[in-house]
Amino acid sequence: MEKEGLLIEPEFNNISKYLESGERTKVTDKIKEISNRINGQNDGMLIRNILVWMNRNTLRLQNSKDNRKFKRTADEILESKERTGCCDSSTLFTALARSRNIPTMQIITLNKEWGKRIDRGENIGTLGHYFVACYLRDNAGKYDWTLIDSDRRAQDIQDVRLRKLDKENRNIDENYYSFAYVRDYSDIVYNGIKIDSIENMAKIQVAAYRQCNIKDLFFEDEKER
Repeated sequence: MEKEGLLIEPEFNNISKYLESGERTKVTDKIKEISNRINGQNDGMLIRNILVWMNRNTLRLQNSKDNRKFKRTADEILESKERTGCCDSSTLFTALARSRNIPTMQIITLNKEWGKRIDRGENIGTLGHYFVACYLRDNAGKYDWTLIDSDRRAQDIQDVRLRKLDKENRNIDENYYSFAYVRDYSDIVYNGIKIDSIENMAKIQVAAYRQCNIKDLFFEDEKER
């Protein structure tokens, strides 16, 4: 895996680490109470049902300047019944999944088109996405890391997409490039800056992008174009 611009490396073999609570993803009694109501005949179905529950019982807001962004715990998000964006979605999902003993990491990315605009000198703040990865057993009975967009609208389990996480390529897809794989996004501290505001999220994202190997921000077929 390319290391340039990678602020926190994944520990794919340290499974127990991703069952630990962090500052934002603490598993409280309320989190446990809710997650225990969610059924699933296997871990794959359980996480699908967790996402469906989140969409039916919390509201995903579209206000990009909400001052609660990057500040709240999973418990506070649950209490408000409002998610301010992908960070909140991944935080709540991570706590709910871990409370059911599913190892879960947050994956923080930058938008590749945003990077190009930053290179052109545009001042456009922050633009990226928070994904999650769960350590799940596949149909063959083998465990591996599965990538999930916990912010994706899911009113039914058919809306939930699961795919194997590429553990070598930081290009999550054609739009997003990862720069941190974390137990909890509050674990990131860069030059004394934590992700605790929109402004600090932007600073950390720019810092990570400036250190990246720009040629690595594309899939192989994109490099050939």
